Amino acid sequence: MIMQRMNPPTPGMRHFTVLWLGQVISLLGSAMTWFAFTLWAWQKTEQASTLATISFFAFLPTVLLTPIAGTFVDRWNRKLVMLFSDLGAALGTLAALLLFLADKLEIWHVYLISLLAGFFTAFQYPAYNAAVTTMLPREQYMRAEGMLGLAPAISTVFAPLLAAVLLPRIGITGIMTLDLLTFGAAFTSLLLIPVP
Repeated sequence: MIMQRMNPPTPGMRHFTVLWLGQVISLLGSAMTWFAFTLWAWQKTEQASTLATISFFAFLPTVLLTPIAGTFVDRWNRKLVMLFSDLGAALGTLAALLLFLADKLEIWHVYLISLLAGFFTAFQYPAYNAAVTTMLPREQYMRAEGMLGLAPAISTVFAPLLAAVLLPRIGITGIMTLDLLTFGAAFTSLLLIPVP
């Protein structure tokens, strides 16, 4: 039986892995923040409709804009789109943190921040997915698609667990601060690599 030697990773796959890792870390931080927001909203209102409304505002722009955003992303610099999307989402988290620290955070603020985060996500994901075709040779697409599918699964599974462990120790301010730090991982990974 002849064993095939695995090809060493190409620079494109190494660069894509750096980008992917930065996005996974950022997704994890953001998902922890949204988990903390839902707990905070429940404690504040004790209404399931509030949690549903937060999710509605987070997903509405993504559903409405993603088909349109893809056409713009194809014409724009994908690296800049990802940087500005991450920056917009980070500013939303920063605004929530400052409002919370000032004891002025209200439910409608969370709705607005959810809406803005959904808007930026609508541009982030098409740019991120389109980067696969420009960064990698065709034979690496399947591997990259597997990694792209794994990223949201990691945040969905591990973010609530981590947030549940950390929330009693560092509170919602600590979770949001951690989220801001994870945005730093996304920015750094984007700045370190070329995205054609």
